[in-house]
Amino acid sequence: MTYRVETVRSRVKKQLKHIPKTELKRIATDVKALGENPLPPGAVQLEKNVYRIRVGDYRIIYKIFEEEKLVLIGRVARRNEDTYKRVRDLF
Repeated sequence: MTYRVETVRSRVKKQLKHIPKTELKRIATDVKALGENPLPPGAVQLEKNVYRIRVGDYRIIYKIFEEEKLVLIGRVARRNEDTYKRVRDLF
């Protein structure tokens, strides 16, 4: 059961520009893996169909659309007090 993995383009693109290249490789690997398993060990449900995974100090917040077999990445950010604010507005 393979899922398409897409991003909320402009927002995520801006966020990725500020991440060191060594971390980007780890993030890219984990994002790609979401296509095979959208609920890996350690995934935490934030809201209905909205989850987050940890990659070092960074968090990937995404939503799963089961019918479309789609994983939509809404945010990639370093963990801080704003990381989980307005999660509903990401999608």
